[in-house]
Amino acid sequence: MAPQPSPERELSGLARIGGSLGSRSETESRAASAGTREISDAGTRSARRSAIRNHAIAFLLFLALGFVFTLPGSLSLGSGLLGFPGDNFQHAWFLWHFARSVVHAHNPFYTRLLYYPSRVNLAWSTTDPLAGLLALPLSIFAGPVVAYNLSLILQLALAAFCARLFCLRISRNETAAFIGGMIFGFSPFLMAEALAHLSLVTAFPIPLFVLALDRIFSSESGSWRLGIPLGLALLLAAFAHYNYAVICLVFAALLLAIEIARHFASGALRFIGGVWKPICAGAATFLVGFSPLLWMMLGMRSDVPGPRRPGHIEVMSADAIGFAIPSWDHIFFGKWAHGLNPDLFLAGVEGTVYIGAMVLALAVLGFCKGRDANRRWAANALILGIAFWLLSLGPQIHVWGHALRVPGPAALFFDLPFAKFISAPARFDVVVALCLGILCSLGVRYLIESPNVRKHRYWLVPVVAMFIMADYLTIPFPRASTVDPGMGYHPGGTRANAGSCALPPQIQRGTILTFPMIRAPFCLKSMWMQAASGGKFALVDGYLSYTPPEIWKPFWNIRILRSLMSIEGLYPAPIDTAADRASAAATIRELNLGAIVIYDSPEADRGASYIEEVFGVKPQHAGNCTIFPLRKPESPHAASGGEPPK
Repeated sequence: MAPQPSPERELSGLARIGGSLGSRSETESRAASAGTREISDAGTRSARRSAIRNHAIAFLLFLALGFVFTLPGSLSLGSGLLGFPGDNFQHAWFLWHFARSVVHAHNPFYTRLLYYPSRVNLAWSTTDPLAGLLALPLSIFAGPVVAYNLSLILQLALAAFCARLFCLRISRNETAAFIGGMIFGFSPFLMAEALAHLSLVTAFPIPLFVLALDRIFSSESGSWRLGIPLGLALLLAAFAHYNYAVICLVFAALLLAIEIARHFASGALRFIGGVWKPICAGAATFLVGFSPLLWMMLGMRSDVPGPRRPGHIEVMSADAIGFAIPSWDHIFFGKWAHGLNPDLFLAGVEGTVYIGAMVLALAVLGFCKGRDANRRWAANALILGIAFWLLSLGPQIHVWGHALRVPGPAALFFDLPFAKFISAPARFDVVVALCLGILCSLGVRYLIESPNVRKHRYWLVPVVAMFIMADYLTIPFPRASTVDPGMGYHPGGTRANAGSCALPPQIQRGTILTFPMIRAPFCLKSMWMQAASGGKFALVDGYLSYTPPEIWKPFWNIRILRSLMSIEGLYPAPIDTAADRASAAATIRELNLGAIVIYDSPEADRGASYIEEVFGVKPQHAGNCTIFPLRKPESPHAASGGEPPK
């Protein structure tokens, strides 16, 4: 008889079998878990690639739209500056000066190329540092004309793209977000600013700021790290235009008040406790980044510019019915707008706050029907859009171009010291355009996903987009001559154009005194002539948005400059030709003058006669200007990278 196994041996065998089965089960479980992770990782990578692809396609489409909205000039980027002749030449000069300063390792916020012999602080002016940085390769290798034109198109595309990012967060629909981005990036407000103000077209930091702010208010963690993108976006807004930084701060204050009111019943203090850390981190990030520029602005009291003239804010306010008034460049209604009350357009491009019937209808649809997708931001966009529209009206209400002498709803705001940093209330409309984009994205999502209209979405959404484009297009987009920057410029609507002027290479050195002085378009023409020469000479005058009173001292203290301003009608002073002739040699030395240029103007003949009599030199004609060569300058500016000697 075979021996029977003992119970202990049976238990031991069962344990070995169980261990083997358990080991196999754990191995299979680990393998299954690893497979699940691989599938999950593959899905994440695929989703990430898909998102990157969608972002790239959207940006390229917006870039293409930028070329379409600026036709026909965008087809020939080197033939002229996009926009009306005027401030666009100033902004093109800023791009050129920024690149030139970087190449020569100079501080781009100071220059001696304008208002020589003063060292001018540019930190207070709209020097476009953000646009200048993005356009730096173009400025260095393609020249100022192509750099400016491509930079303008790029800024329009970036504004639309960044607004799309926020609309995508709100609507969760690619098509809806794209249309929302298009409504902001190519809004009549930004397209009007594209006629003259590159700095105000650089609006892409605003939706980035709103995106970062929404992340903070939506987060439950309250991490201070969320504040870093907020501070960086605010810093970008300040480097685009100081007004945009102020507008972002006003937006943050209003949105914070709305969110506190929304959380009032559920615990406002708990909400505040969750957002104060990231907000403080954002403020600290901004102050650290902005402090060097702030020091340049406030470090020397003599560099602080004077205040705007009285009434400037009222002139630069939007009309109460401006949302229904298209710009003069509207593809269908431009001629009709030309026939309206001219007082409607006293603010120039600043007063263009047109919305359009299709966008307004789509925004109403987004609020009424799109709230199911994002009820919180449907309400936020409506409240903020109305609030910023009221702010854009300025301290007094204007209707159809007429001042009603009635305080506006935001009159108390403009009495605050803080409000003096907004030079044009109509610029608040940039947030109205963003809020319209948000509401329209919700409206488009409703059209796409609603069971009632889903079967029509394949033709309805493209038709809506085409109607919006047709209402917003400004073809043909104006283009200014770089041969004659004064061509088409009519200050006050009556003054004659400046003419083209070709400086001989042998006098492109030292300092050039141009006449008429200070007044546009002549000063802008001088700046462009300087940029086209590569900065081989300095200018006695120039044009900046904000200048300190100290800049004007040489104009009052130097006899010849004072007499020229009297001839021009800028300064009522007696002219003593004999005394001016006696001071001519000293003036040449003090200003390091190489030549005097007289532009064609109503004052040209009198100015030329005065220069010939005082300096004793014969004029030379070059194009449509008259040149008086004086002498070879003592110190060529090229010796210090194009800057006049200190």
